[in-house]
Amino acid sequence: MELLVFSLLLCGAWAQTIPPPGQDDDNHTGVGVNGVHDDDVEESTECWQTFDDRSFTFIQSAITWAQAQQLCVALGGNLATIHNQQEEQFVKGVAEGRDAWIGFSDAQEDGVWLWINGEPVTFTGWCDGEPNNLHGPQQCAVINYSAKKCWDDAHCLIKRPFVCEKELHNS
Repeated sequence: MELLVFSLLLCGAWAQTIPPPGQDDDNHTGVGVNGVHDDDVEESTECWQTFDDRSFTFIQSAITWAQAQQLCVALGGNLATIHNQQEEQFVKGVAEGRDAWIGFSDAQEDGVWLWINGEPVTFTGWCDGEPNNLHGPQQCAVINYSAKKCWDDAHCLIKRPFVCEKELHNS
């Protein structure tokens, strides 16, 4: 238990050190993805939490949905996918209860929501009345939305933190 608490504190401290996208930090030397530097990407592997056959990590840097997916790929995975209520609760916890991008989108065809990795959709946790394309196209999904902590469709260019996943055999 003490090791788990220490690991969570370490991950939280690490996440606070990532400079916002577009800002340079003299302590970082790698080229990076969308303003998040290579050495940050490597360090983040200390902060993965396991659920079944996959690991998840929460990145607090707020970036667009597409930038978040690119960074998750650089980490060896994708934005998080959710297959059932137990996994949803776990991912919400990984995101520390904050709203965060997940790998669910209808960008290819409006109203046809697909997981970023092509897996079949077996579960959703939409808020009542969602998805609704309020004020124009909202093609990317957010978890932990509102006090109800459900899913919302959002404009993909809004900058938010996000949850990445990777399969354990890819680590």
